[in-house]
Amino acid sequence: MQIKVVLLLLAIVLAGCSDRTEPEPLDQSIRPARIFLVQGSATTLTYEFVGRVEAAQSIDMTFEVSGPLVQLPVLEGQSIKRGSLVAGLETKDFELAVREAQVQLQLARQDLQRKQKVLAQKGIARSILDDARSIYELQRVRLEKARESLADAKLLSPFDAFVTRRYVDNFVNVRAGEKIVKLNDLRQLLVIANVPEKLFATVTADQVIALHARFDFAPGQQFPLVLYESRGEADSLAQTYEVSFTMDRPEVPNILPGMTASVVVELRNADASAQTRLIPASALVTHPKGGFFVWLFDPETQLVSRREVTVALPHENGVPVTSGLQGGEMIVATGASQLIEGMQIRVLGEPVSRL
Repeated sequence: MQIKVVLLLLAIVLAGCSDRTEPEPLDQSIRPARIFLVQGSATTLTYEFVGRVEAAQSIDMTFEVSGPLVQLPVLEGQSIKRGSLVAGLETKDFELAVREAQVQLQLARQDLQRKQKVLAQKGIARSILDDARSIYELQRVRLEKARESLADAKLLSPFDAFVTRRYVDNFVNVRAGEKIVKLNDLRQLLVIANVPEKLFATVTADQVIALHARFDFAPGQQFPLVLYESRGEADSLAQTYEVSFTMDRPEVPNILPGMTASVVVELRNADASAQTRLIPASALVTHPKGGFFVWLFDPETQLVSRREVTVALPHENGVPVTSGLQGGEMIVATGASQLIEGMQIRVLGEPVSRL
């Protein structure tokens, strides 16, 4: 009896198991992807480069004479006015040299005057008078040099300046030509960026719509730039050209040399007639034989197909495609590197059209 019960229970369990259906495995060949809707031709192109801020004018203040330093009133990070005292040497020796030169000049003048009178009485030769005149002129020169040395014992700021660095401490002996203080003229700043040779060679002045700088510590603010100069020789490694822009220094924020800026260049698209399209960089796939292609998406079949494209220099708004795409076509924006020809994809969200 017990055996029959066990067999009955076993039959019920097996019957229950036979009714269970295994879940169908997911099709691993279908890849999820986001879709980008290609827009019409771009009329403007925006490029962004990393730039560094430098002072428009920077000088190292040095003395033309030697002596003990007794005045150094400026501090690093201080702003000073034009004509302000930057540093000064002990002037006692220079003042004595001026007084000595004055006395020597007075003696030479008196000697010249006496010999002029004697010559008028025909008591001496004219050559003696010429020698006395030469000595007088020599003493005048010595006095001028002594006065210049006295004036050179003080350093005055040649412009409204920002004290960047002090090279020496006060109360030390300094030599002529030794660096004392570094001054920067911050009324105008230079923003220097490296521009790729392709852009440098093809962009003309009439294409430039706007130039401005941005700083991470000043979100939402733009600072106008003006093209200043460009170096005519490319960097041997990066093949970029150094381009300098001028920028008026604002009162706020406190922008100083050495800071990093983003240089934004907005250009009129010279290739708009060629139907240039902007696409995200993630949509591009490098072709094994060179060049690039994208995956074109067919919304009806949900399948992708390869489309070779020609691209221009990438910029802030995306990568310009000069040939191979038309407005209204859909391409895979993410996960493009994992697709193969004819693969079916599952669209994530709605197609996007803005970069």
